[in-house]
Amino acid sequence: MNPSRLRYLPKSDVRWTREADVVIVGTGAAGLSAALTANAWGRRVIILCKGGPGGGSTPLAQGGLAAVMDREDSFDLHVADTLVAGAGLGQESAVSALVSAAPGAIGALAQLGARFDEGRLGLEGGHSHRRIVHAGGDASGAEVHRTLLRAVVDANIEMLEETVAIDALLGDDGRVVGLLAGRVGQAPEKVLHVGMIRAATVVLASGGFGQAYATTSNPVEVTGDGLALAVRAGAKLTDVEFVQFHPTVLFQSGRRGQCPLVTEALRGAGGVIIDAHGNSVMAGQHPLADLAPRDVVAATMQRAMVLGDGPSTNLWLDVRALGASRLEHDFPTVTSICRSLGIDPATEPIPVAPGAHYACGGVWADMDGRTTVRGLYAIGEVASTGVHGANRLASNSLTEALIMGRRMGQLFESTEAGGAGPAGTGHAIPVPAGAGVEPRERDGLAAEMSLNAGVLRNQEGLEHLLGRLEEASDAPTGPLDLETLEATNLHAVSALVAGAAWLRTESRGCHRRSDFPETSPQWAQRIELRVADGEVVARVGALV
Repeated sequence: MNPSRLRYLPKSDVRWTREADVVIVGTGAAGLSAALTANAWGRRVIILCKGGPGGGSTPLAQGGLAAVMDREDSFDLHVADTLVAGAGLGQESAVSALVSAAPGAIGALAQLGARFDEGRLGLEGGHSHRRIVHAGGDASGAEVHRTLLRAVVDANIEMLEETVAIDALLGDDGRVVGLLAGRVGQAPEKVLHVGMIRAATVVLASGGFGQAYATTSNPVEVTGDGLALAVRAGAKLTDVEFVQFHPTVLFQSGRRGQCPLVTEALRGAGGVIIDAHGNSVMAGQHPLADLAPRDVVAATMQRAMVLGDGPSTNLWLDVRALGASRLEHDFPTVTSICRSLGIDPATEPIPVAPGAHYACGGVWADMDGRTTVRGLYAIGEVASTGVHGANRLASNSLTEALIMGRRMGQLFESTEAGGAGPAGTGHAIPVPAGAGVEPRERDGLAAEMSLNAGVLRNQEGLEHLLGRLEEASDAPTGPLDLETLEATNLHAVSALVAGAAWLRTESRGCHRRSDFPETSPQWAQRIELRVADGEVVARVGALV
């Protein structure tokens, strides 16, 4: 069975043009790091901000940055921990590159003015030693983003706000010569005013695709734009079936967009996940019960939602035993959010569900960001480097984003990045045009993704999902708008994830098949996806 045929975006007339040496899509840790480094080598940089520069996932990261910073720790231990978490699909050379560069990347950030917490290093799940550097407790991502954004502003690097990437422009030789981008018009239509940015280097730093699911911790703008753009340009993808889910995202019926995280610390304080009848879901399922690893808790919850006699959409976290005083004092953020939504956690359970949290796979890239399309680079969460394998080790992702951004920017020290000139000079050939996907399909497809390509998958559900994706309606005829762009990109991502999940007939890392619950040695391989003549073609390739 093959994933659904790829849907392309409607053709748009180009109304404005710009030139740069490099255009970077995204304002997270990876994109801002690349921009600063490329700028330091004298390159003219344009950064595309889908919304404002304060958006994206980096400012929301509650974890820290993993790095060997203690004499009793070692690079070998950090490498080993990361490979264990990757469940046999981690690429040791990429992991070693991450681990060895991590202390220097954090040091460079400190030199830019980042204020890291002093005292003991943090310890998180999967790490054999204390090696997590935090800033502001659970505000590490916000401090990283603040530091990098201030440096970008001080360097007078140009940002185009309210501007989205549409498609890559390729030359006759298959190399990138620029990017189609759209300035978002006024609501409600949000028609895109399409332009062309001539650049020999296009860097995707656009994050993941959490909005493909009905429940996610990702902000509303994270709609898989970079991944969809890359696959339409012919780039190879790997490991897209491995999506990490946070067990307790605050569930809100009918809501589309980011849902607040309900911190694991509540379970550490005695909170219990319960079903519709008030029974503990995790009791007897794991020695640590509600404090079991995230993937175990999420899988158990999903099984209870699907097989139980309550709703298939959510369970509840019962923290009533903590009392109002402790909730307000120790957990003011969660308590305030709940009450703003009409939920009093002191007197009633909090509705929760596993939510899409982090994409372990994406556009195949090396640690410098090179993809299989010349001139197209992918860094950060949108990239699949082999660092995370089948499951991300806590706090490695923010470190990876910093390192990849710096390494990509360092390519401008030589003539490799940037091609033969300061901007793409070849004849620009747009990718094929299509009708796009009807935006009104989005909510239904997201619900299908959560049900059939969420924490637990099986053949019947995935085939139903692929069929539903194949039947999705075309967008109405008219100018390309933001809603059609996002719906089409999410449709592409959903088809890719579902197709790869259907092919992988085992359970490994954060990919779990209820019909194939065991890990199979023969599946210690990566699934590669690419487009040929509009069809998504899969290849199972030996891990290298």
